Order: sequence, then C-alpha cells, then structure tokens
Amino acid sequence: MITKKDQMVNYHRERGLVLWAILLGVSGGMLLGLLSLFFEPDWFGAGRYGTHPIPLGAQMPAPCPTAREPNAPSQKSSEGQATLERWSARDLPDWRAQGKVTAPRILLAKLHAGVDIEEVNRYLRAARPVRGTGSTWKFHYGDYDFTMVTLSTLLYMFGDRPDRLYPDTLEHLLHRLLIMEGGAPLVTVPRTFGLILDTENHHLMTEGSRYLKNQWLATYGTEEQRADPRYDNRENGLEAWLVAYLEEMLHEGVYEFNSRPYIGFTMQALLNLEAYPDSVRIRQLSRYLLDIINMQYALGSLDLRRYPPFRRQYKQARKTALGADPHTAFMRVWADMSEASDVAAVKPGSYQEFVLLAELLPYRPPEDVRAWTVAKPEHYFVQYGRGTTACPELYSGGPGYLLGAGGVNRGWRSHIVAKPITLLLSDGETDAARCFQIPGHGPWRTWNSTGVYRRFAVANAPVSVPEQYEALVETGGWRIFLGAAATSPVIAAYSGDRLGILAIFPEP
Repeated sequence: MITKKDQMVNYHRERGLVLWAILLGVSGGMLLGLLSLFFEPDWFGAGRYGTHPIPLGAQMPAPCPTAREPNAPSQKSSEGQATLERWSARDLPDWRAQGKVTAPRILLAKLHAGVDIEEVNRYLRAARPVRGTGSTWKFHYGDYDFTMVTLSTLLYMFGDRPDRLYPDTLEHLLHRLLIMEGGAPLVTVPRTFGLILDTENHHLMTEGSRYLKNQWLATYGTEEQRADPRYDNRENGLEAWLVAYLEEMLHEGVYEFNSRPYIGFTMQALLNLEAYPDSVRIRQLSRYLLDIINMQYALGSLDLRRYPPFRRQYKQARKTALGADPHTAFMRVWADMSEASDVAAVKPGSYQEFVLLAELLPYRPPEDVRAWTVAKPEHYFVQYGRGTTACPELYSGGPGYLLGAGGVNRGWRSHIVAKPITLLLSDGETDAARCFQIPGHGPWRTWNSTGVYRRFAVANAPVSVPEQYEALVETGGWRIFLGAAATSPVIAAYSGDRLGILAIFPEP
C-alpha cells in the first residue's frame, strides 16, 4: 500500500528529476554556446580545416577543355576482369553485417557479369538501410553513404536495363535504399549541433549520391517527380553547391590526401561524378581532380609501390607495406591498360575491392599518367604543395629509383602521419622496413622528414640500411652500395649520431 508520505516522496523525486533535466539542458546549451564563441567549430573532428587557395604550379597540365561524354566505353584490364570474375562468384553476405561496403560491390559485380540475377534482385528488395548517413560517432550510427555511393553506380549502370535490375527492384532502390534527396547538403556530422564539419569523403559520397538520385527522378521519374523542384539540381541549389565544393578541392587541394582508407572512397565518389551527371562542369572538375590525384601518384611511386605521408588515419602510422593503399589498387588496373604496361610483374596488393570499381567505371587517366606510373623514363624532382597547415610531398626519381620525403605532422588536428625519408629501388621489395630510410629523431610526431632534393636527402637521424645490402666501400662514416637491378643507382649513405645523408648517383 502506498502511503501519502510515499506519494509526496515520489512527487518531489520526479519534480527534482525534471528540474535537473531542465538545468542540465540549459547548462549544456550554454556550454555549447561558449564553445562556439571560443573555438572554431571546424577545429573539432577531421573535416577540412585551415586550408587556403594554392596556385597551381607552372608545370601543372591544363584541364581538358571538354568533358568526356557520360558513360563512354572504356578499355579493360586483365586484373580487373579477373577481379570481376572473383567478386561475381562470391556468395551474397548478410546485409546487416556487410551491407556497408562489401555487399553492394558483390551486387554490382554480379549484375555486370549477368550472374545470379534473380537472387540479386530478391536480395536487393529485401535490403533496408540499417545506418544513417554521415560519420559514425557515439551518438550516431552512420556511414550509410559508403553504401549509397555503390548503389548509385548500380542505379546508373543498370537502371535502364530491366533484364538486370527488375522494375520493382529499381523502385525499391530509389525509394527505400537511396535515402538522400532534395537540395540541402549534409555538411556537419549528425547530432553534433553543427559544431563538427564532416569529412571530405562523406561529403562527396553523400552529396554525389543525392545529386544522382535527384537527377534520375527528374529525368526518368513520374510526371509529378519530373515537375518537382526538389529533384531539379539547378533549382534546388545542389549543383551549385557541388561545383563550389569541387572547385575548393581543386584550388585548396584534396584534404584527405593519400588517406588510408578514405582516398579510395573519395576517388569512388569522384568516379561517379565524372561518369553520370548531366552537368558538364561537374564532370570536368571531377575528371581534373582525378587526373591530378593520379599524376601525383605516378610521380610519387615506383613500380606501383610508394610510401608517402598521408592525412588520416593515425592508427595506420606503423604499417610499412609498400603499395598497401586503395589508390594503388585503382592504379594497378589503369596502369595495366597502358601501352607500356608491365603490371603483371608486380604482385597484387590489398584493397582489391577498389580494383572492381576501377575496372567498371568509365574514367581512365591520361596515357602519359599511366605510362609514368609504369616506368620513369627520365630523372625528375617534383614538389606537391598542400598549404601552410599541411605538409609538402617531395620526390626525386628516375629510372630504377624514387627518393621520397616523409612529410611532417602539423599538430594533432592535422591528422597527418609523417613517414621516414625512403629510397625505393626497382628491387621488388614490398616492405618499407627493408628499404634505405632516414627516420627522424624521436617519436614520428616530432619528425620533419622534408629534407629531400635532387638525388639527395638529409635528416637528423642515422640512415637505416636494409640487411640485404652490403657496402662495397666503407670509410669515414660513409658507405657505398649498389642495387641489384640493372637500373639501380649507386647509393652513398652517411650516418652520424644525429645526422643521416643519402646521395644517389644514377650512373654507376
């Protein structure tokens, strides 16, 4: 039996809880307000921060004056076709467990190969979004844009092929699975009160998918949908927003440069935007950005191996595998299409799922970019500027060698991982720990590994010489080495307590 006293206690307890909730709500609001006054919102998270326009270098090729025709036919590669065959033969996984990335790509492969069409359509119709868009954090289960970016590709590849994508499956795809539409871009991370700018790859995947869904409905939808201004990308402002965003990337640089794994998803979104929009300007900008990214790869790699500094993620800092990044997966396919290709001599790397996208989407890099990826016909020195809040990339390369700077971390918010100065040789080595290197002194976050010039490098720590190399001559702190390959240069290495020098002499 509840007494009057118990009722009063419960009343005051409930009243107290309500008052505490109000107090905490007001306090939280005031705290957020103060934070917004004293801190720049963009400082939080990993979105673009502190960047400014950087003039393009004098040697930067001009963009193609015309955009490639949408969805034009393109070449095939042996590795891409083999990957397509493997992925089309895979079993369809549990959607809730693997619907973020893997399942949509298996669906794409099966539809392209004409395999298990009935099963694919049934599987797609049973699928439901199990996440929200935008970055995942404690109070938001996101990342559905990773799913949508591949589903958008699937829509445009097979939306007009009812023998592959059945009409009722197409309707389900448009109205249940592609959940973003209209013209209001999702700029900040959901449920962060607008304080945390979302990241580059999320912006491109989310808004690219939104744009392409709008475009489809405005073109092929019902009469009501075709007349609805929500789906008109010019009228709703989304096209102008995307153009401005891509121009910012062009003028200020790709923010998540060399990122593991996010550069792969940035490129995937750009591949969609290069292939499918009606907007010539969006296709032009997307293509030019892809060309720039791939040109930087071509000059910053050797035999499809590289070891560059990168922005995001810090947890990838200790990995030493050469070429273990999504960009290399894309380039393996595109380089295989080069007239100078010798890709078969290089073992397949990780991130093979991006091989599938490189094969199926229509973009192809310029032939010169592909040729320089495969072989370095002459000696060169190149610098990629990334602004005052990032770090440059510097490379001295030529036939049989690539000397690369490792960059510098610019503080915790920069998310930049600095690497040792590393000399790659055409020796087939796949682990950076077995290459000539000059690390910095102390923890990697304190390194400034930018001391690279033409066939010369210096840093404040001794040279690390791989165990498989034996000095031909050793005197006064200097050691002379010769690589095993016919094109290998002579290498001079000097080590002191707080000094390391590498000098490259291409002609033995």
